[in-house]
Order: sequence, then C-alpha cells, then structure tokens
Amino acid sequence: MTGATATRRPNVLWLMSDQHNANCMGHAGRRVRTPNLDWLAAQGVRFSQAFCNNPICAPSRISFITGRYPHSHRHLGNSAFDYPERNPNTLSAVARRHGYQTALAGKAHMIRAWDEEGFEHIRYCDLCDADRDDPLTNHYFRYLYEHGLADKYDFGTLPPNHPGKGSLWFVSEIPHEHSIEVWTGNETLAFLRGRDRRRPFFVQMTFQRPHAPLSPSPERAHMYSPDEVDVPSSACDLFERGFATKPAFQRRHVTRHGGYPFVPADEAELRRHLTHYYALVSIIDEQIGRVLDYLREEGELENTVIVYVADHGDFAGDHGLMQKNFGIYESIHRIPFLLVYPGGPAGREAGELVESVDLYPTLCRLMDVPVPEGVEGRSLLPVVEEGAPGAEAVVCEWSRPSPSTMTHAVRTPEFRLVYYGRGAEGELYDRRDDPDELVNRWDDPAYAAVRLELTERLLDYVMHYEKRSDMASDRREDARSRNSMTRLLHKGMKRWPDLAPLYVPPRTKPQAETVPK
Repeated sequence: MTGATATRRPNVLWLMSDQHNANCMGHAGRRVRTPNLDWLAAQGVRFSQAFCNNPICAPSRISFITGRYPHSHRHLGNSAFDYPERNPNTLSAVARRHGYQTALAGKAHMIRAWDEEGFEHIRYCDLCDADRDDPLTNHYFRYLYEHGLADKYDFGTLPPNHPGKGSLWFVSEIPHEHSIEVWTGNETLAFLRGRDRRRPFFVQMTFQRPHAPLSPSPERAHMYSPDEVDVPSSACDLFERGFATKPAFQRRHVTRHGGYPFVPADEAELRRHLTHYYALVSIIDEQIGRVLDYLREEGELENTVIVYVADHGDFAGDHGLMQKNFGIYESIHRIPFLLVYPGGPAGREAGELVESVDLYPTLCRLMDVPVPEGVEGRSLLPVVEEGAPGAEAVVCEWSRPSPSTMTHAVRTPEFRLVYYGRGAEGELYDRRDDPDELVNRWDDPAYAAVRLELTERLLDYVMHYEKRSDMASDRREDARSRNSMTRLLHKGMKRWPDLAPLYVPPRTKPQAETVPK
C-alpha cells in the first residue's frame, strides 16, 4: 500500500457533509470553531484547490461514488433514488467485494439499488432516501416518530405559516440530543461498536447539513453571535455593487429580498444567517470528534484512512448571499477536502487543482484494491508524495431550469468561465487580480482570446454527453409522486399530524437496516 506503514489493511472513514463552504473551517480562514477538522488538516493533507464536478447533491455524490464525471454517469437530476439499475463498481461495492465491512450512516441521496449493493449496513437520515409511499422507511424519521417528535420534522419544504418560510433560517423544535447530527454520530458509533472485528471497515458518515434549512436546536442556536462571524469581502457584490457586471437574470434576482439563494436585506441579516450556518458546521465537527475519539480509544485511529469532503459548497456570505443554485462561483464549486492516511504526510497543504472524481482511485490505492475500468478520476497520492502536477482545469456540470437547460463552468489556475448558452450572458473572471470574482470580463475585448480558449475547452469536455436524469426527469418524477405521503411531508408543506391519520403501511419490504451480503 503506497504511503502506508501499517501491516494490517487500513480502515476507511469517509466523512461527508452537504453544502459546506470550503473557507468555513478554523484552519481555512473563517472564525468557525472546528477543532476536529483542524486536527485532520494538521495530521494529513489539505487540498485547498479541490472542486466538485456538479453543484447539486445527487449528481455530485454519484461522481464521488463512481469516480465518473456527470456526463459519463449520466445522472444530472436530484431524484435518482428509485432508479433500478445495478452498479457493481461503486466505491463501496468494490470495497465490500475485497473484504471490507461497509456501512453508511446519514444522508446518501444517491440510488437505492447502488446503496444496497455496496453497503452491508445502512441507516438513512434524509427523506430523499425513503420509499416514496412510506416516510417511516427512513431511519431518522422513524426515530423521530418513535420518540414522539415526528410533528417537529422541519428539513423539507416548510408550510406557509412556518417562521422559517422565505428565509430557511429558524430555531428547530427538535432538541439537540435528537438532532440529525447527533443521530448520525450515534448510528456511526453503533455500527463501529458492533462491527465484525475480523475485517477492516469502510464507513461513510454523511451529514445532511449545513445545507438549509439553517435550523440548529434551541440548545445550540446561539453558539455564535452576529458580531463574531466573518462577512466575506465579496459581500460588496450585493451590498455595494448590486451585481453590476453579472448577467441580467442574476441582477434581477438580487433585487428581491429572500428567495433561494437567500438575498439578505442588509449585512445585519446576513450575519444572523451566518450564526446558524457556523453553528451547524461546529455541531458536525463535534460529531466527527466523537468518532475520532472512539477510534483513538480502540487503537484503530493510526490504521484508518480518514477523508473529509462536501458534495458542493455554499455562498455562506460570499457575494452577500446564502445557499446555492445561482451560477457556479468559487464558493459553490470549491469544496473542503482533507485526507489523512497511515504513513502519509502531516500538515501538508496541496494547492494543485483536484476533483471529486479523484477520491475513488485514491481510496482504492490506499485500500490496495483494483480500480475498475471506467473510473475517470486519478489517484492523488502521486500529487501528495511525488510532486505530480494537478489537473490543468476542472469542470462543473449543472442541469438547471433557466436560463438554459445546462450550465457549465471551467476553472483553471488563472481563470473561471461560466457558460449558460442559448444566447444568455456568461461570466469570465481573472482570478489573478480578482479572486472574489467581482468583475465579469465576459464582454471585455481584452479577454476575447481567453473566453474562446476556455469555451473550446468546455466544448471538448461535453462533446459526448449522455444523460440518464436531469431537471426534466426530476419534474416528471416529482409530478408522479407529488401526492405520495413521503413527498407531501418532505416537499409538499404538510406536517406529520396532518398525514398520520392517513398512514397505512404499504405491503412492501421496508428498507433493511442491514443488507445481507
């Protein structure tokens, strides 16, 4: 095993969060209390220029688990859970075939058939990972139901009278001890304590937040005061510049208070939102710390590969905004990526361009298992250990409803170009003197050659595009399931007390807590 000194096969702890801005960690620059993530950065490698291949949840996660770009795995939509196709070559399935005991605790937001093939033990927390006709097949929602808290569920589309409607910022009624983060920590630890100790483990501990809603529990909602959070320098894009050089459809959006992404009325409101965002990041860090402490006590920490990533970023105050789904800026495209492995370097910051598809072959090499044919990423160990160069450019692909059906971004060390197509304005930033991406050079004659070069690079990238799911298929799936109980609870603004009298368990096998090998 390259870079390792341990004689036993290493365990793998794959930590993942949803929508974590890469700057929002103590070691990365923001004043967020993340002692455990900071410890990982000090013990291993921090890839400071790591990028996702898709800016929304499911397609990005599928790129991680397959090592393939979205135009190759063909899933561009978010409603992929019920697709029936098998895939014996997901990262977890390969680990399982080669002797690892595999488990997932938290948010998957991928494809159920792939999860069940790859993970022996599954505990889901997000209703996107539930039978469409039975929300109680979701493990965390059943947990809330069994503890009399189902009517407090507040992670989906909120009812019209909810205090968080319009901003997705509020204090949850779910106590901290029953929060989705603590539950994810508990379930991860439960698996580790009961695992088969004759085999190495491969655990994906995956958090639903800091994705909106920004709703920490009452006990944790005031971890940060508005005065102590960081307002990024790029917030002037909204508050002073009014998105002056951005495309017209973006300028129209930022004139409206609220919405998604969230447009705050002023800096004071932005600070309030950041207090909850920072709190959720710190709560996730605490749960990661519980697992690291357990592995330390068990003597397994030194023989465990640990990786922390997010599926994509969040504005988190950049450009004055919160959330995502608005262009493909650095704050959305770039992700946190920390890697600790036995025998690896400590305290190393790697500034080369790397991508989410690179995680798959990197972990395969550390586990000493073969990389299946078709994986498009490349192992990052030569970058870390041999000084190999990073990628020349990284590309992000996005299926969105407007202004065109597809949006792409290409990022080189010097530039970012976002191509909307169909006559829409684009974006081009010279990051050498504009790292905040404030001055759009799309129509600047001095940058015509750069615009052409980067547009050609994108064209080369997508020439052989195929899609299995996209925004159009998401709309069809949403229409098909719009009256299902799970959909009404998750996205239909209904609360459990409205639906409970109608609940009849379907005659289907519930999702198993442990899937037989």
